[in-house]
Amino acid sequence: MNSDAANIKSLTPGHQMENFTLIDQLAFIYFLIVCIGYEYLTQHSRWIKKNISTSVQIERRQWMQVMSQRENRLIDMMVLTNLSQGNAFFASTAIIIIGVLAALLGASDQLHHSISKLPFAANTSTDIFSLKIIFLLIIFVVTFFKFAWAFRLSHYTSIMIGATPLANKENKKHQQKSSRYAERVATVAGLAGRHANAGLRTYYYGIAASGWFINPVVFMIATTFVIAVLYRREYFSNAHRVISKQI
Repeated sequence: MNSDAANIKSLTPGHQMENFTLIDQLAFIYFLIVCIGYEYLTQHSRWIKKNISTSVQIERRQWMQVMSQRENRLIDMMVLTNLSQGNAFFASTAIIIIGVLAALLGASDQLHHSISKLPFAANTSTDIFSLKIIFLLIIFVVTFFKFAWAFRLSHYTSIMIGATPLANKENKKHQQKSSRYAERVATVAGLAGRHANAGLRTYYYGIAASGWFINPVVFMIATTFVIAVLYRREYFSNAHRVISKQI
């Protein structure tokens, strides 16, 4: 009788969530605030003009202006194909990770038992451990959609490259029309790059979220480290200085 009562108690929602501690909640909120804040910083704040993505977009516009002035655009299609294949690779990898995480949900008991033996591993219930897997699963679902959309946008860009009218230097009106169309192509190509960059960032976020399986402190440290790496590469890397013509 006492055993039955204990089993019933273990199934109650309050008991299932008893290991979701205050520090777990703080770590989760910290992750959301930091990641959403970084996305705002790189996409919507005044700092957007200083990041590497903006510098690369300037180069895309230059590329498309040059493209509009040559009749043979095979090299442009080859470059775009390479970029598209990169997006397809990361989207496929995200699908594999999603499948692995979904399979791990069915074996969460064994995985939880193995991780609980690690040094500094937090003492959590299997239900909370499963929720952490679902959280990581959601991150990589977002990753897949970002790269899948970037892949499609690359295809749209290739179509627009083929439709770009050849610039005629002897006809100023025709040249302006070609230049405006090239700007549109660069904008679509920039959208593809923007979603691809967002997909890459979610890979980084997934790495940070993996620290939660050990304990929430590791989760917060990993989140801070990942954001620091992203920030440095976006604003202070050697590649940024070269592309933005600072050196």
